[in-house]
This record gives sequence, structure tokens and C-alpha cells, in this order.
Amino acid sequence: MVLIFLAAVIILPTILFLFIGGKVRDKFIFEKAINEEIIEVNDATKFLRRNNETQYTEGVLYLTNKRFVFFKYRFGWLGIIPFIGEAFISIFIDKNAVVELPLHQIKNYTFKGTIIYRGNRASDQKAITTFYTKQHEEFEFDIYTLLLAENKRPDILDKLDKVLQTLDNPSMHNPN
Repeated sequence: MVLIFLAAVIILPTILFLFIGGKVRDKFIFEKAINEEIIEVNDATKFLRRNNETQYTEGVLYLTNKRFVFFKYRFGWLGIIPFIGEAFISIFIDKNAVVELPLHQIKNYTFKGTIIYRGNRASDQKAITTFYTKQHEEFEFDIYTLLLAENKRPDILDKLDKVLQTLDNPSMHNPN
């Protein structure tokens, strides 16, 4: 009986909110250039800092063929509620972009995945990605990936590499 109650109160609403959040994210419309198209989306992203200014906010990171665009969640404070709150905030995306990073301005980027183990279980993981621009700015994101334990990078970074190769960005492969 308790198991049925838990499923009805916690698990089912969480699954429902995640499903609705995925639909909202896929239909989210933001201003794009004429021939700009969305290539990849990561909805489990935290914007950590810009240069030395710490920003720690959760949101959605869009990779288009011309830029990275990061939108934060409007009701991030609801994330303190386990499971349901984290799923619920994914429904509400703020329309104002927090970060717009043109791809032709990316000089280089680094990816460092870290998993913290407590006992025999993984208790925390961070996939810190730092972008370095030609204007000597740094943008740092924590881009969540499910397969970090298998040394798998986030899909959005793999797609970024392909897009940067098509842009013919020589400084990406030779940062000096």
C-alpha cells in the first residue's frame, strides 16, 4: 500500500513533469538568424561563471549552427524539492538569454569530468566545460551527461566539434 502511495505521489508526477518539460523544451522558440537551426539541446546544464563572475544558475543550453544560447529556468528555487521540484522547473524557461556565445568566437574549450564516490556509490558528478573566446573571456558550464562514468563526453560537445570543423575555425585546433 505504501509503495502504491509513493508511486502515485512522487514517481508519477515526476515522470509527467519531465515529459511536459521535454515537450516545452522542444517547442521553445527564440530569436534566430535567417539560416540558423538548432543542432543539439541539453536541458541539464548549469551556468557557473563568466570570467571571474560566478553565476550558478540552471537552465537549457542550445547549440545552433552559429552560437550557443543558454536560457535559465524561471522558478529555479523549486529545485529544493527532491524529484518533483527538479522536474517541475523544466517546464518554465525564461525567454531572456543569459549567455549567447557565437561559435566563431570560440578559441578553445576544455572538458573535465569528475565523479565523487562515497563508499561504493557515486554521490556527485560534474562535467565542467570551460569555453575560451577570442576576446579573452571564459564561460564555464556544468553539462550533465549520463555516461560520465564511462568517460563519455556530453553529446552537445561532440556536435560542437563537428560544427566547428564545418566553420573551418583554425584557432580551435591550434590555440596559439
